[in-house]
Amino acid sequence: MDGKNGKQVTIDKGHDIPVYSPVCSYCRHLGDKPRVCKAFPDGIPLRIWLGDHKHKTPFPGDQGITFERRKQ
Repeated sequence: MDGKNGKQVTIDKGHDIPVYSPVCSYCRHLGDKPRVCKAFPDGIPLRIWLGDHKHKTPFPGDQGITFERRKQ
């Protein structure tokens, strides 16, 4: 994207963690704060957030709470 003076502008440059998760964004347990949920109140592990683990099976530290699709 071109910004002022024709210079290239990159949104989120330097940020390796996406805002939305292919797993968590659709889970009913996702909290209101960034990257937290009922299973992981101190922060959702990157393996889950990035979609490497779909969290339909237990994951260490999830307090027995796994993915449940959010109702539309």
